Amino acid sequence: MMSPYTYSFLLSLLMLFLTLYFIKKRMLEFKYSILWIITSLFMIVFSTHKELTDLLAAMVHISYPPAFLFVTALVFILVLIFYLTLVISDVQKKMTKVIQEVEIIMSCSEKGEQK
Repeated sequence: MMSPYTYSFLLSLLMLFLTLYFIKKRMLEFKYSILWIITSLFMIVFSTHKELTDLLAAMVHISYPPAFLFVTALVFILVLIFYLTLVISDVQKKMTKVIQEVEIIMSCSEKGEQK
């Protein structure tokens, strides 16, 4: 039977390789993949250093150290979601501005044609 640490290590390694693969294939921009890479690396470190995971779990009063791996991954995913929400908000603002500018240009060109 596989230990939670081994399972977490394998999943983290898989996530790291998938992230790097998608960067290489240009399906994922590097600036958006940084948090995925960091998350994978942290999870690999926590999975391979049981003593560190046990110590950190005890510091935050988590009695089952593998649960600390889950909580850590969850926190990183929440940070990633927040970051992507900021990116989406910025893109939305830029899109609204472009739509308004296109509308102004179209309005001006229609007025020019009517004269």
